[in-house]
Amino acid sequence: MNSFQLKIIALLLMTFDHIGYMLGGIIEIPFWFHLIGRLAAPIFIFMCANGYRYTHDKIAYMKRLYFWAAFMNVGNYIANTYFEHPNGAMIVNSIFSTMFFIVYYLYSLETISKGRENPKQVIKGILLLIIPILLSGVVLGLMAMPQTLEIPHFNIIFLVITTIIPTPMLAEGSYIWIILGVGFYYCLQNKKALIIFYTIVSGVFFISAVTGGATVANLFMINNQWFMIAALPFLLFYNNQKGRSMKYLFYVYYPLHVYVLLAIAHLLA
Repeated sequence: MNSFQLKIIALLLMTFDHIGYMLGGIIEIPFWFHLIGRLAAPIFIFMCANGYRYTHDKIAYMKRLYFWAAFMNVGNYIANTYFEHPNGAMIVNSIFSTMFFIVYYLYSLETISKGRENPKQVIKGILLLIIPILLSGVVLGLMAMPQTLEIPHFNIIFLVITTIIPTPMLAEGSYIWIILGVGFYYCLQNKKALIIFYTIVSGVFFISAVTGGATVANLFMINNQWFMIAALPFLLFYNNQKGRSMKYLFYVYYPLHVYVLLAIAHLLA
C-alpha cells in the first residue's frame, strides 16, 4: 500500500468522522462514523513523519504546513464567529498545526544530532525544542487571567498571536499527537518497534477510557480514541512507495470539506 492510497483511506475515514461531528443532531448519524474516524489522524500523522523522512527540502515542508495551519486558524475563527454552527459545535479542526510541530520537533532533534561536535548547533537545537513550550505557557497563562478577557478586541489579538506564533498546546491532539508523530519517525524502519510503540500509545488511550467506565457506550461512543489501534494494519502494509503525486489535493480537501459540511449543516437545520 503506497503513500497516496494511505492518504485516500485517511481522507475517507476523516470525512465520515467529520460528517458525524458536523451533522450529528441535525440528521441521524450512525455511531460508527465517529468510531472509524479514530483511525484517520494516526494515519495522517504517520504519513507526515514519513514525508519528513523523504522530503528534499525540510524547511519548505515546514513552511507549507505553517501556511496551511495559519489558513485554517483564520478560517475556523471566521466560521465560528460569523457562521456559527446551528447546534453550537465549534470548529477546531487543524491537523496542519499538529503536523507542523511534528516536523518542527523532528528538525530540532536532527539539529542536535548533527551538531554533536558543535556546541552552538546543540544549543540551537535545544532552544528550538524549548521555545514552543515556553510560548505555550505564556499563551495559556494569559488565557487564565480574567483581566485578559476584558482587553478590547481580545479575540482578534489572540487570533493574530496564535496564528503568527502557533503553540503546541493548542494544536489538534496537543502533545500526544506530536509525540506520536516523532515516535513514528524513529520507528519507520523497524516494524517491530512500530507495533510496540503504537500499541502502547493506543493502550494509554484505552486505560484512560476505561477509567470513565468499561461500558460499550463509553468505550465505543464517547472515549473511543483507543480504537486507533485498528489503523495498525494499514501502517504495517505501507510499502514505502509514493504512488500518485497529488499532494495539494490533501491540503485543499481538508479545510474545504470542513467548511462545506458547515454550510450543509446550515441548510439542513
